Amino acid sequence: MKEGDNRLGPSLGGVVGRKAGTLPGYQYSSSMQNSGVTWDEATLDKFIANPDEVVGGNKMKPFTGIADAGQRKEIIG
Repeated sequence: MKEGDNRLGPSLGGVVGRKAGTLPGYQYSSSMQNSGVTWDEATLDKFIANPDEVVGGNKMKPFTGIADAGQRKEIIG
């Protein structure tokens, strides 16, 4: 969640309101860059539940989602 702390995926710090695929310093898939998604809490929840449903062709593998709504809420903050 710390801004600028990119690991296997980009940092989620400050993600709400950011256009998907635009964080400097992280190499995104073309599908993420061209998704047209701007992150809000509802879209993040859907994406964390099932990334492929929100942005097909993303490179989040092997992550396939988190079914537990409580866990997703903790991640989103």
